[in-house]
Amino acid sequence: MTSLSDTSAQPAARKHDGEIITARTHDTWLSWEAGIHQNDTLRARVSRALDRFGLGTSTAAVDEAIDYLINKELGQSARYFNQTGKPQFNQQQITHAVLSFMAGKEQQRHMTDLAIQEHDGDHDDDTPGSVRACHMADPGHIRPDEYAARRDALRAIAAMIPDTERELYSLMLAVREPGMLDRIHAYADRHQIGRSTVYFRIKKLAEAIQLHPWFDEITAPFRTVHRTA
Repeated sequence: MTSLSDTSAQPAARKHDGEIITARTHDTWLSWEAGIHQNDTLRARVSRALDRFGLGTSTAAVDEAIDYLINKELGQSARYFNQTGKPQFNQQQITHAVLSFMAGKEQQRHMTDLAIQEHDGDHDDDTPGSVRACHMADPGHIRPDEYAARRDALRAIAAMIPDTERELYSLMLAVREPGMLDRIHAYADRHQIGRSTVYFRIKKLAEAIQLHPWFDEITAPFRTVHRTA
């Protein structure tokens, strides 16, 4: 598989995005928005919210949680600013965003124990059944000093994926998320294939990732049980 640079999708529009445009006509808002990541008070509050997950001391975790907070709540904060003149994220926004952020991380970890059911009517594979997307150990509670390394490992794995397989890889990572059946159906319809064939392709992509020469090196620090030859 060839290594290609990762490309970020455009973020989906949110309810109060129009408020951000209005808020950005004010210097007070622009100054506050530009300094969000350097705001010591905000960083401390996000850090406290992450403490329950053992990540409060991780600079990388705080940065990612703030990125998530900005993406999810900036429009609401802009709306509040346009009404009151006060730029801020309130505690409810921070707590809810951190909980949602960590829930997303749990969803991401499902790729380490991904069971995919196949049907032999759509392909000629030897034995239908289930397959793990990879053999990385389930991290459970990630120690703060491991967080950035795991994030980098996921990015390195994503870089293995050919451009033509990126949508399939996205489906693989999100296979247990709500609404995934609709995405699977839409993918199958666009490619004019059976729905179970989509799962078969995900299985083959997972196997190809595991066979990539980088895979063992990237995942070795996180595996408690080594694969047998």
